[in-house]
Amino acid sequence: MKSIKVVYILLIGYTLEAAKSNEPVIISIQGETPPSQSPLRNISIVGNEFMLDGVPLHILSGSVHYFRLPAEYWRDRLRKLKAAGLNSVATYVEWSYHEPEERQYSFEGDKDVAAFVRIAAEEGLHVLLRPGPYICAERDLGGLPYWLLSKYPNIRLRTTDKDFIYETKVWMTKLFEQLSPLLFGNGGPIILVQVENEYGSYGNSMPYMEQVRDIIRTHTGSSALLYTTDGASSSYFMSGYVPGALTTIDFGPGFNVAKGVKILRDFMPEGPVMNSEYYPGWLTHWGESIQQVDTADVVATLKTMLDLKINVNFYMFFGGTNFEFSSGANYGLTYQPDITSYDYDAPLTEAGDPTPKYYAIRNLLKQYNFVDDAISIPTPSPKGAYGIVTVTPKIPLLSNVGRFNLGKKYEDSTGPILPTFEHLRQRNGLVLYETTMDYAGGVLTATRPRDWIYVYVDGKLQGVLNRIYMKHMVDINSVENSTLSLLVESQGRINFGSRLHDRKGILSPILFNGKSLQGSWTITGYPLDNVESKNMADYEGTSDLSDGPVLYEGEFVLADGQGYVWGKRHNLGRYWPGLGPQVTLYVPGIWLNAAPAHNRVQILELEKVPAKLTMEFIDYPILNRTQPVVYSAT
Repeated sequence: MKSIKVVYILLIGYTLEAAKSNEPVIISIQGETPPSQSPLRNISIVGNEFMLDGVPLHILSGSVHYFRLPAEYWRDRLRKLKAAGLNSVATYVEWSYHEPEERQYSFEGDKDVAAFVRIAAEEGLHVLLRPGPYICAERDLGGLPYWLLSKYPNIRLRTTDKDFIYETKVWMTKLFEQLSPLLFGNGGPIILVQVENEYGSYGNSMPYMEQVRDIIRTHTGSSALLYTTDGASSSYFMSGYVPGALTTIDFGPGFNVAKGVKILRDFMPEGPVMNSEYYPGWLTHWGESIQQVDTADVVATLKTMLDLKINVNFYMFFGGTNFEFSSGANYGLTYQPDITSYDYDAPLTEAGDPTPKYYAIRNLLKQYNFVDDAISIPTPSPKGAYGIVTVTPKIPLLSNVGRFNLGKKYEDSTGPILPTFEHLRQRNGLVLYETTMDYAGGVLTATRPRDWIYVYVDGKLQGVLNRIYMKHMVDINSVENSTLSLLVESQGRINFGSRLHDRKGILSPILFNGKSLQGSWTITGYPLDNVESKNMADYEGTSDLSDGPVLYEGEFVLADGQGYVWGKRHNLGRYWPGLGPQVTLYVPGIWLNAAPAHNRVQILELEKVPAKLTMEFIDYPILNRTQPVVYSAT
């Protein structure tokens, strides 16, 4: 396929002071049960062990995030986790996934988190619930809903800020309406509930952690145990712990396990030792080489933990996919957006196939009698290589706003600081800012692009301003009364660290030849939540192949008749093969129509637009620019 710059592909089928001292800190993990509650079953900590109804439990868990795969595949992934010898599954709960806009809740279909938990129970798994409110997880804004930044422009996330605490209370009440019946003490599989998430890497406010703990405990009582997780350094977990919750740590292969245990024991003399995020892989940003972790190292460190009776949760055991605009970003030396795939080099691939790492882990766990031989060993599932599909330009996006309702007109602005996505109440996608130039050519400057800005003059692309490469100036060719168009793409809000308050748009004055541009700006939003219109079917396409963005379309039929009818559009996510390392996008088979029905694919190309593009449906992923990743059973 042509190495195009950036596209979106859519598939359519019809107390702290004590911690600072040198004294050991002993933490009580027993919450109080409200008088109205009488737990059906009991989970507790006795000595250094978890106890379920008086029976010791050595937790061997794997992370599977329900929001990273279609609900139809939940049971398959959980069954494969169980077959590897694990007895528990951990999942974050993503606030923004369920409340993308204020008080607009969804707990149905792929968002039915309670159904995910029930399926885990049916497969014989305990559940470790990680409700946040902040989760990181390489998700946009760390899983917090963007509208918090809209509703409260001065909000201080992850603090005792009254607005943040209020919204957290409202959200947790709504969430536990779904999940309270599934707590262990109420007869369900949820045994542990995490308080916040790696807070020691962000802040050092015991009052905040206490407030979050109390909000969660209001809903859990003593029907589940509370815990925190932080890096395996005393500076992290001393800042992130909270009384009433078990302190757990996280680390990856090659870590000095004995040293980590000693550091934890100096802080917490008694209680189960748990690595609540053991990393068999790692995340990848656009422009990096694919991140991988050696299988032998993963197994060796796991063996050490098993010998020391350490409880373990793999992060991730199955990674999945950051569909649509859900990918977040990090900030190191510069802005680092996360790729669409969350394969994570995990034991189960993005498509749910067992890898050599999976079989190696299973073989080790079998030596320790964790594997149930009655459960069959999983093998890779069949994939569809449907061949080449040609897509042709359908609609120049910017010139057909009114005709197809693809954009939304916002109120004009006079600057000098233009309204952000959050001010406009637009979650993600694109926003177009346009004004009339009163000057001839020169240099355009915007020092705070968030995140990628296409600069047009009279419809012709002049260049880009962007955050990744810190490119803040572009030469433009204009004449008096030229139209200046700035198309801004959000590439994911930062999900970790001190830059969490990551608003999108243009956060600095726009300068032309060193002076602030004056005048009125017209603003159009392209949320790209829906690129369908009843008028599009009769539209013959375009021969105007000027600069992007242009929407392409093509159709194909599954020759072998596999797949399922799915009457809803699905955004497969950002596709950026020119930068890499990810070259392919994962297409769940459940989202394809069986033959003879047609499947329609749409591509939004944001830069240069050839007369046609070809894309190929292959049966293996390419996540490292050039080499296919193919696994077979061993």
